Amino acid sequence: MQTFTLIYVTYNSCETIFDALSSAKSLRLPNDQLSMRIVVVDNNSQDSTLSIIMQHFPEVLIFANKRNLGFAAANTLAMRRLPSDYFGLVNADVRLDSNWLAALWEAFEADPKLAVAGSKIFFSDTNVLQHAGAMIRPNGLTYHLGVGENDEGQHEQVIDVDYVMGAALALRGSLAERLGYLNTQYFMYFEETELCAKARAAGYRVCYIPKAIARHYERHSLSGTPSTKYLWRYHRSRYRFAARNLDPHTFCEAERAWINQYIPDPKYRLLLRAARFSQVRLWLRHPWLLTLRA
Repeated sequence: MQTFTLIYVTYNSCETIFDALSSAKSLRLPNDQLSMRIVVVDNNSQDSTLSIIMQHFPEVLIFANKRNLGFAAANTLAMRRLPSDYFGLVNADVRLDSNWLAALWEAFEADPKLAVAGSKIFFSDTNVLQHAGAMIRPNGLTYHLGVGENDEGQHEQVIDVDYVMGAALALRGSLAERLGYLNTQYFMYFEETELCAKARAAGYRVCYIPKAIARHYERHSLSGTPSTKYLWRYHRSRYRFAARNLDPHTFCEAERAWINQYIPDPKYRLLLRAARFSQVRLWLRHPWLLTLRA
């Protein structure tokens, strides 16, 4: 019998975890030869997250960390301890459609070269897409296909993409260890991007699966301005990803062009410089990051 393990990483997730796990319990299994288990890795929540899970979902296996390990390390902990045929990595603020697991399992079974599969993700209860696959620009900037569009059937084809959003993805278990799980050097952002890059470099496919539907109940509006905290974390991780995975010359040219054309704000430019220079170990290994004059 095959096993599909769903992993949820929680941190003060009391407002969303009940609905998230309720949707997981309602998932349809495609046949009686596939079993599902649900795992929560809690990153030292200080609210009622764990009590909600223990009271309402006693069958869920819990790993309770004594500190916040971040998304990558928490997921990797569960994958290392619980080998599985397939892993589903799902955010604690995501609700899954009842056919989500079956759609992903069928995609994996149909193509042994499929390593990572992503979902069609909507903004909460709207018909507005957040994700229909994702791509990476030459300087590591990422963008989602379909984001902000009303879903009118325009993203109904399975397609190969650069990466898929980590809010609701699935990974072939036999490749998890070979690909190195999620790189724990990323505390937040780009961990799934690097996983997908490594899968493609190894000759495997990363695909968007439109029948795997999820809804993301993030705490920000569709048109909201990114916070300084978000930009700091995003660009620190982006520079780490670029140093590890992108061609230095191509990256520097694309980064200079992007900053000169789109980033006139001196405070934003200072944040970008700080995001590069603050990672001493990174630029000691990749000194070309310091040559970027922008």
